[in-house]
Amino acid sequence: MKRKVILISIIVFVALAGTGGYLLLKSKTQKTEPTPQTIVKPDETANWKTATTSYKGVTFRYPDLSTIYILPQQWPPQLTLTSDVFSCKEGGLGINGLPGMTIQKTIGNVTYCIESVSEGTAGTFYTTYTYTFKKDGEIVKFGFILAYPQCENYDELNKTKCVNERQTFDLDTLIDRIAQTVQF
Repeated sequence: MKRKVILISIIVFVALAGTGGYLLLKSKTQKTEPTPQTIVKPDETANWKTATTSYKGVTFRYPDLSTIYILPQQWPPQLTLTSDVFSCKEGGLGINGLPGMTIQKTIGNVTYCIESVSEGTAGTFYTTYTYTFKKDGEIVKFGFILAYPQCENYDELNKTKCVNERQTFDLDTLIDRIAQTVQF
């Protein structure tokens, strides 16, 4: 009888140990889904300035350009509203029919007509831009001028920095972010 109790105890112990080991191994190999967490991103436009138009009190937010080799000549963008129908005639004519470029481009979820005209003087190119888009049934135009000094006019270190800034500066995304802040 004693042998029977010892044998049953050993069987129960082995069974419990095996079950515990199996459960431990399963918990280590089983993939668990992470608990979803909300990552709160600070409002990128929180430190931007606010501009208000005299026409209908339309507002929008804009940043200071934090560039060294791309210089704002007319900034912030000048916002105008038109009653025109949105259209974009792509081609080699820019603003007011001057030599330049007009393209239609979708940035994010917004379709823009982007017109640009560049003029060069004394080692710097001045580019006048107009970004036209539709928002809440209104046709909005942002106009501004940026100056691009020729990178070749700098010493090697600054020339490299100038070229890198030009390659990494994303004007389209910046204007799209500003356009998202337009309030009627």
